[in-house]
Parts: sequence; structure tokens; C-alpha cells
Amino acid sequence: MAVEFVGLILLAVALVISYLLVAHRRYTWRAVLPVLVMSLVCLSIIISISETHWPLRITYALSRDAFDSIAQRVRAGEHVPVPVRAGLFTIRRIDASYRGIVCLWTHPHPGGSTGFVQCPRDDVPFNLWSIVRLDDRWQFISED
Repeated sequence: MAVEFVGLILLAVALVISYLLVAHRRYTWRAVLPVLVMSLVCLSIIISISETHWPLRITYALSRDAFDSIAQRVRAGEHVPVPVRAGLFTIRRIDASYRGIVCLWTHPHPGGSTGFVQCPRDDVPFNLWSIVRLDDRWQFISED
């Protein structure tokens, strides 16, 4: 939800800047097409990030093996000291629930943490503010 809100703000800023650049180019009798093309590219990137979360999905894909390794160690009863690097992320707190759900929190907070949880995509037993379903094993959540 926060990503979508920031995306809307960036979209509005990009539209205003694009309008000003097009107006300036027309006023100075210069070609407008390059500004329009770059504006469309920027708007497309902003929309694609807020809709698909592709930067998170790419960094997760590069870090998934490290997540699985840490989760396996936690389930085996090993104490994993934190903070610990898991691929491209820094894990600041690790929890394991009675249901076998391993939580790798990147931003732990008493009011609601944010991070990766290893649970089925259709059964996420948390008080959610937002969720990005990454695959059948891992979800990125923000608790409320």
C-alpha cells in the first residue's frame, strides 16, 4: 500500500515535470518528441514498480536460497545470531511460530514488523497491513 501511495506521488511529480518540460521545449521552438518519449518511459517504470513490485521480486529471487538456508537452520533448532545477511537483505530478527512458520524480519517493530515469512500463499496467519505474494513458500508482509 505504501509503494502504491509513493507511486502515485511520483506519478504526479513526473506528470508536472513532463508538462513543464514540454511547455519549455515548445516555447523555445525545440523538438518535443524526446521529452514525450522520456516522460512515457519514466511513467511506465513508476507504474510497473507500484503494480508488480519487480525490484522486490528480483532481489528476493537472488536471495531465496539464503532465506531457505536460514529457515532450515531455524527449524533444526539452531540459534542464528542477528543481524545476519540473507542474500541482498539484512535480517534483524528471526522468529519461528508453533505452526512452523519462519519469519525473517527486516524491520522489526513492536507495533508491526516487516519482512519475509515462509508460509503458504493462501494461509498467511498475520494481522496484515500489506502483502506481496512472492511464490508458494515465501511472502513479504507488513503487519498492522
